[in-house]
Amino acid sequence: MMIKKFLTGENFLISYLVYIAILIVRGLTLLPGTAFLLAGIYLFSFIQVFFAIQIAIISYCLIIYNFAHKLNFKVPEKILSYGQKIKTKEIPIIFSLCFIPGVSINVLIYFLSIIDIKLKNILIGVIAGTSITSVIYISIVTGVYEAANATLV
Repeated sequence: MMIKKFLTGENFLISYLVYIAILIVRGLTLLPGTAFLLAGIYLFSFIQVFFAIQIAIISYCLIIYNFAHKLNFKVPEKILSYGQKIKTKEIPIIFSLCFIPGVSINVLIYFLSIIDIKLKNILIGVIAGTSITSVIYISIVTGVYEAANATLV
């Protein structure tokens, strides 16, 4: 409790910005997010965790998108052909992929970047999909956390 009081009291802004930075770094790697979600729920409110996650997703989306184009890796034609297949339904497909367990958002963003999907469409699909999944995950974890606290008291 002392740590929570320290981080969420006078040092709230610093701890919140550090939390967002950690989420961005996590998003640039393949580290699972559950531990970071648990830490966020312990320290911050539901809405603060939600916005931290969304800010982090937008940030690492922009970073990955820019690096994917700057690194200019050679991409096999077969992979590039996926871009033509999803051109008419980009946003609904991206939105749907956010709900599939095991689909890493950072890998999805990289894949969409190299097949030349517009950044605007990637952001719309990813933000819409992850907003819903974030609310679901935060709600579930918050419920479990509160239930565990209630049994300990």
